[in-house]
Amino acid sequence: MKAMKKISYILCLSLFVTLAAAQAAYAGDDGKVSSLEDRITPEGKDAVITQIINAKTNASGEVSFPMWKKTEVESVTATSGTLASDHIEERTDGDQVYHLAVFNEKEAEVSFQVVLRGEGFYEGEEADLGDTYPGNAMTFSFKTKNNTPLTIDSYIMKIAVPKEKELLSIVDYSDKKPYTITSEDGYTFGGYDFGEVAPGKESKLAINVFVRKSSSAIFLWVIIAVLSAGYMYRNLDLLKKPVKK
Repeated sequence: MKAMKKISYILCLSLFVTLAAAQAAYAGDDGKVSSLEDRITPEGKDAVITQIINAKTNASGEVSFPMWKKTEVESVTATSGTLASDHIEERTDGDQVYHLAVFNEKEAEVSFQVVLRGEGFYEGEEADLGDTYPGNAMTFSFKTKNNTPLTIDSYIMKIAVPKEKELLSIVDYSDKKPYTITSEDGYTFGGYDFGEVAPGKESKLAINVFVRKSSSAIFLWVIIAVLSAGYMYRNLDLLKKPVKK
């Protein structure tokens, strides 16, 4: 009986090790993503998503990386390494679909940028912040998923504040790490470092923004108030005279 248990234990352990090795080998077939940064900027109501990727290609020169749903690829540019094609392929793994870039370099460190467009991503919605916040506040929320079989070693998302608006707050992130606020290319970005992202995991981030009343509009209302007060003071005697019946 003890011998049977021991044999069963050894078989289960062997199966576990084999499956783990197979999974690691399969993941290696898709290359490796060391870091991925999604930088999201507005263009009207659309979003332009610039993916900045540092990776290592597999034996075929391929790198798999996440695909944003409801987006179109506008361009791909290599900053380190040489792309075999400027066409980004789509690869399917079960019910998951992700992107694939192919380089001339095999099993080598590469860097590249992919520009995506998401129509209507900057429509936004009215922010539910209560009565103590500006009534014209809006929320812009973005969510993506690691739909590749790879673990992304480091993932960062940055959302740009539309230029006619101001950043009020950053929400929908884990409070285990601090968020970031940066200024780049004329935009203010609210960002978050999600760290390591496992296959199938979602990453979500949102910003609340508002429109500040311009100083010129405030100045105009002050001038109107001063002129009205002056007029009333100069005509105070008229206000005191009794009205003739």
